[in-house]
Amino acid sequence: MTSRFSLPVLALAVAIPSSSFAYFTQGDAGQEVFSFINTFDSPRNAALEKSAGALPSTDPSIVQINPASVRLPEGKNHVVAAHWQTGDLAENQGSLYYTGHYDKYIFQVSYNWLDYGTIDGYDELGEATHIEYKPFSQLITASISFPLKHFSFGATAKVATDKLAEEAGDRMAVGAAFDWGVTWQSDSKRWGFAVMARDFGSLLRDYVDDGENEYYPMSQTFAVSTYFRPKSLPRLTVFADSDFPRYQEAFLSLGGEYALGQSFAVRVGFERAWLDLIRDAKELMASESRPNETQNAHMVSAGLGYNANLFSLDYSFSYLAESLGIEHRLGLRVNF
Repeated sequence: MTSRFSLPVLALAVAIPSSSFAYFTQGDAGQEVFSFINTFDSPRNAALEKSAGALPSTDPSIVQINPASVRLPEGKNHVVAAHWQTGDLAENQGSLYYTGHYDKYIFQVSYNWLDYGTIDGYDELGEATHIEYKPFSQLITASISFPLKHFSFGATAKVATDKLAEEAGDRMAVGAAFDWGVTWQSDSKRWGFAVMARDFGSLLRDYVDDGENEYYPMSQTFAVSTYFRPKSLPRLTVFADSDFPRYQEAFLSLGGEYALGQSFAVRVGFERAWLDLIRDAKELMASESRPNETQNAHMVSAGLGYNANLFSLDYSFSYLAESLGIEHRLGLRVNF
């Protein structure tokens, strides 16, 4: 009965993005808000450039990609995790997670914060106002997943806040969103597939207290993801993910994770907009050399992981697009 129920759900999940092509062609680029909620990645997710949504994982932050893929370590009932990152775009950014289970359900709650540091103010003429701003963003999530033999289902509710300034009339903006995911993997567990939808929500209260609210939407992203473990290299897992945001260009993420023994893992990931990939292919076919300007759009990450029975440690670094700098991430998980 379960499989008869699961197959129509999966077919519907695939049909929704496939039948909504017009949804992504409305020319509304840049209208989404709260894009910061997509930056709360664990070191593993960041090192793989968010390509691992189809593979079940004991990394709690996998719910930020696909709520259906979260798992508890074998023999453990609870996981507490903390992730922290720094870089040119954030002075202090981190996440706290708790994951547990009730019967066959896995549930999770998280708190995520983003402190941008102190920013000097300037007026419309570019003159310094000698006013300092300290913007601060937060994200709270609650997730639940239901894993079956081949299929898993999951959903996440999100509440986000964003404070930009404290001048007269300014206030903390509040928004809410909803994610869902469906994951399938083969009997051999050598390959699997997932369909996801993320950040379907909008502002509930905007940034200015003017008696009216502008209900700007969040990213509203559909995504498909897969993974594969070749027989010739059983320690290697290859990932691929394609995201289709409503207000941005679609992009491809590729990742690879190689297990070194029982405890260590090496990871690498790459992200590129589909439009840039098409342009690169045309340039390569028309010229012997790749144009220099396309190199600026690359997003490359790498990382290391150590897994033990009671705890896990992860590290990653990312080269950001358009020469925006480097980010470093550290993560610790405790299983009990």
